[in-house]
Amino acid sequence: MYLADQGFIILERNWKCKSGEADIIALEKETLVFVEVKTRSEGSLGLPESAVTTQKRICYEKIAISYLMQTPRPSCQVRFDVIAVQMTGERQCLLRHHRDAFWVDA
Repeated sequence: MYLADQGFIILERNWKCKSGEADIIALEKETLVFVEVKTRSEGSLGLPESAVTTQKRICYEKIAISYLMQTPRPSCQVRFDVIAVQMTGERQCLLRHHRDAFWVDA
């Protein structure tokens, strides 16, 4: 809902391949965005976004390559975002959207 409200077109949710799973794959204008969503409950130690480790970043690179091999998009840029959800109460949360949260070495 949040991404759609921000103008993103959601292409896939929980897209799986042999390399892993992308929580959300979306388009923002001409950019293909792979989004990792991390949630932490109230009282959890650490920020949700801190759970996006180097290992997870490498996994997302492989997921992106798999997706692009199956659904080619000529001239499209790729970006990796993280959405961090911190629960602050039973039905309340703080959401942080980190655009270009990490880069993949080519």
